[in-house]
Amino acid sequence: MRISRVGIVVKPKSDEASAVAHDISAFLIDKGLETILFTGPADGARRGKAEEKTDLLVVVGGDGTVIRTAQRSANVPILGVKVGALGFLCETMPDRATASLEKILAGESFLEHMTKFKVSYGGKKLPDVLNEALVCTSKPSKILSIMVMKDGEPLHKGKADGVMVSTTTGSTAYALSAGGPIIDTRLDIMEVVFICPLAAGLRPLVLPSSSRVEITVLPDAASGMLVLDGQLAIDLDFGTPVTVERSEKSAVFIRVNRPDFYRRIREKTKTGFEV
Repeated sequence: MRISRVGIVVKPKSDEASAVAHDISAFLIDKGLETILFTGPADGARRGKAEEKTDLLVVVGGDGTVIRTAQRSANVPILGVKVGALGFLCETMPDRATASLEKILAGESFLEHMTKFKVSYGGKKLPDVLNEALVCTSKPSKILSIMVMKDGEPLHKGKADGVMVSTTTGSTAYALSAGGPIIDTRLDIMEVVFICPLAAGLRPLVLPSSSRVEITVLPDAASGMLVLDGQLAIDLDFGTPVTVERSEKSAVFIRVNRPDFYRRIREKTKTGFEV
């Protein structure tokens, strides 16, 4: 992997992230590399095109900053440096960032490709999601009436607070909090999780990642909204389906540590795993 230009994406309004980013930039410049700092809230499309002209993206922030970067930038390796509350998607800490970059520049790293889902609504393609597409009520304490289809066939019709379609990556995020299972990252799946369904026996579903899921809000209950990775919210019309399927683009993360998914689970979540 040849690296000559590195983009550094900085968590907004964080003095710590800015300081770490400038230290990383100075280190890379000293190595003879070109660096570009991305700090402003530029238009997503323009920002994405600029980021895709880099060979590596160092994201200094938490999972939210990493997810926003992964939404915009397809196929550019991302190194997450944790400056945030959780940092499940981050590979390293600020005090180990330059050591991680030394390994990357020496070729002592590997790439991990994570599936993203493409989402469309009303004939319009929306940003890809790394974690989940969520259909929920637009009015607190109200319930939705929904129809869920898989590959053109009815899957479930009923009432719930919402329903989400999650990637494997997203299975340890909102989907986990909503009662979904922990899914090993080596499995490439699509997960459907119903949020507080009226049918008490309704459980999360694990589908092939090749599935095409459609969610339609029906008019016999509250209005709904679509939320993508917790970042973008769109009001939904009754009877117009939201379509979720596998994207042709993936998110690429660069790793310098031996993969240990269950160690991350023990450290980052409170799910009862002990050793």
